[in-house]
Amino acid sequence: TRDRSDRRMSFQVLRYVRRNRRRMTLGAGMLALVFFLLYYHSHVALVLSRDASGSDQQPPSWDSAHQRLLQLSFYSKLEYVPSVDCQSAPQSSYKFCDPRLSPEVRATDLVSRIAIDDLIKQTSSIAPGISSLGIKDYNWRSNCLHGWSKSGGNWLKGLTWTVFAAPIGLGATFDPALVQRVGEATADEGRALHNVMLVYYNGSSTEAAGLNCFSPNVNLLRDPRWGRGQETFGEDPLLLSLIGTAYTKGLQVGEDPKYLKVAACAKHFAVHSGPEELRMHFSATVTLHDLYDTYLPAFKSQVLAGKVAQIMPAYSGTRCKYQQDGAPDAANPFLLRTVLREQFGTPNISIVSDNLAVAAVYQDHKYTSSLEKAAAVCVNATTDLDLGHDDVYPSELPLALRDKLVSAENIQAAVWRSFYLRFRLGDFDPMSMVPYQAINASHLNTPENQALNLQAARESIVLIKNLFNTLPLSQDKLTSLAIVGPNANATTTLLSNYMGIPSEIVSILQGIDNAVPKVKVSFAEGCSTVKCPNQDGFDEAVSLAMGVDCVIAVMGLDGSVEGESHDRAQTTCDGVDQDILALPGCQTDLVEALISANPRVILVLVNGGPVSLPTLLNHKGVLAVVEVFYPGALGGTALADVLFGEYNPGGKMPYTVYESIADVRPSVDYTMSTSPGRTYRYFKNDNALIPFGSGLSYTEFQFSDLVVSPSSIKPCDSVKVSVSVQNTGDLLGDEVVQVYLQPPKISGKDFTPNIQLLAFERVSIEPSSTQASSFLLNPYLLSLVDADGGRYIFPGEYEVFVGGSLPGEDSWSSSQALQDKLVIEGTAPVSVAECAGSPQCLAC
Repeated sequence: TRDRSDRRMSFQVLRYVRRNRRRMTLGAGMLALVFFLLYYHSHVALVLSRDASGSDQQPPSWDSAHQRLLQLSFYSKLEYVPSVDCQSAPQSSYKFCDPRLSPEVRATDLVSRIAIDDLIKQTSSIAPGISSLGIKDYNWRSNCLHGWSKSGGNWLKGLTWTVFAAPIGLGATFDPALVQRVGEATADEGRALHNVMLVYYNGSSTEAAGLNCFSPNVNLLRDPRWGRGQETFGEDPLLLSLIGTAYTKGLQVGEDPKYLKVAACAKHFAVHSGPEELRMHFSATVTLHDLYDTYLPAFKSQVLAGKVAQIMPAYSGTRCKYQQDGAPDAANPFLLRTVLREQFGTPNISIVSDNLAVAAVYQDHKYTSSLEKAAAVCVNATTDLDLGHDDVYPSELPLALRDKLVSAENIQAAVWRSFYLRFRLGDFDPMSMVPYQAINASHLNTPENQALNLQAARESIVLIKNLFNTLPLSQDKLTSLAIVGPNANATTTLLSNYMGIPSEIVSILQGIDNAVPKVKVSFAEGCSTVKCPNQDGFDEAVSLAMGVDCVIAVMGLDGSVEGESHDRAQTTCDGVDQDILALPGCQTDLVEALISANPRVILVLVNGGPVSLPTLLNHKGVLAVVEVFYPGALGGTALADVLFGEYNPGGKMPYTVYESIADVRPSVDYTMSTSPGRTYRYFKNDNALIPFGSGLSYTEFQFSDLVVSPSSIKPCDSVKVSVSVQNTGDLLGDEVVQVYLQPPKISGKDFTPNIQLLAFERVSIEPSSTQASSFLLNPYLLSLVDADGGRYIFPGEYEVFVGGSLPGEDSWSSSQALQDKLVIEGTAPVSVAECAGSPQCLAC
């Protein structure tokens, strides 16, 4: 071994083997030593083992200088410690402990055995144990937006797992199958973390990870300033529905259909996308058309197609025709009772408030005159769990019950839905019956998960500009590179928010340096922070740019200018305010200074929400623009693969990039069609800076043989759209086949979108090969939402477009779109509800 810490680790491993030699065969001991030598420098997870006698034993405390921790076979064979003891009397004879019965029957039996005072305690996000029934505490506080989040657990030192690209990047993949695999990997790692932590805490999850997670976020990215745009999948209802549902299915569905692997939670129901600074007391005013056309479809898809187990209402309130008082969403009976439970048909779905949202009903919204009344209105609206450190439900519901503001039946129903979900997770059942309880630490940071992580990061990258086919760069022709920018050597920035604990983070600088060992790579920040308030540091960056073959400028945003609780921050350059959508501070000036020194600049953007850069995008000195969003722990490797031709980018923009803030209405305005309109569906300005759905490739594609069949249909009929796509270039490449429908202008109606995405498919095509794609457009997809929120198929002549981008935006794609007509016959609109057998959601 090389140094003292290495020798100490070797001694500890050997001492473990020696102490346990009676329980280990000689072959197993040798295998352990072989694993030690092979994985000596690998980045693996520290887990907890239990010896054969059942006593807890922690692995040795090793130095993390090289992050070298062993994952030997004895660490992976955990004895699962259940959070409920159903083997002991008297509960072993009760129905709730009988796994042969349905979750409904078991939850009913359990709730009937708990006194009302103890039931109220179960409404807390950290539900206490019930010792008389063998039930230990349960922690409902977990997140898994793009891999399991470190929030919600007091993690054992050394545990690491996979951190994928931020959801906005996953949306840019336009690849639901890939995103479902990301969900599956996240669920495996979440189960592994839960199981390992239960061992450590002897079945208690107070300091551990629960089996539910507050993801996905399917709020539509309505406003480009919104700080949490990075958490969602984009601005289009169909994209949100298909990608979001795929992620939920990946999280929940495993090999055993009886049990959920983990319970997904779609948030933030339902009309929410800023302003973040006002969210605790703001109520959005929304028309019924916009509610059912824009804000609800992704949630409806989560419920009907994804079978999501839990819903989280937003902090903000919603004011509409049927809830004119703007009730906070956690206390909003129209949204929760009428829409979610009745219209969507989900009486048993669990509803959990956002953190401190119940208290905010009184303290911030001033919707009630006391905390007691706030607790009552939330329970009566069917918010089941109070996610708050202040425990408003446990402290105030006894008073509300006494004062007859809430009934015992409503409290029982809330707790019933919580236990019903835990039964669906197998939380009460033995390991022999729940295969997911055998998932152990060997499922963390696996080579397969890291390969998937790299694939997701690669697929999320969007090539926005590539002048003179500058990219990919040829290593053979390069001798020197200058990497410049405040995000060039950033690490945690690449992880976005609600991140986990990765074993390593590959910065963009490191990824490039690793990819070109024979090229001289120099680095300067240029700006010491992303806000870049002045030009300090420019001189060093400009000096490096002179004389190198190429400059890679890594600019963009980070958590200081966008994030939860704050929307896009206003920044200044030398005291002058910048457009709030532009690169922060003096970043644009820095890129222009680099161009002056070397007119061969490749601009890389690291960000969540849209960044406007009209001057740089059209500057001839910026040869290429690459959008990587927040690409996750392996983002530097993924970008290097794209820059040097190891991977051909095929991502598409999941949102519109506007030219300036002048193109955007105030963020408190939730109307979609009011001029200039929001998102590509309603934006009335023809010159969006970077259109939704756009993205280039290193190869070219040609669309042909578009067929819309039949070309004339009755209102409740479906139509098939088929097309051929040929790769006419020299490289393997991905294209996203996008199908858009442009409806006719309906006389006297102002709710018609400009155009809308009806289907898409990401296809990978070899050079000179052709692939056929076909899509069945059902009546629900062909329908429009009227002014009262009803969904109807309107007769008329529609335009169908199929291509690699929005129609008319071929310069932003590596292909040209095709066009055909579709006629829907009739004289009057027909409700989708009248179409027998028609799906009832976008992802159904």
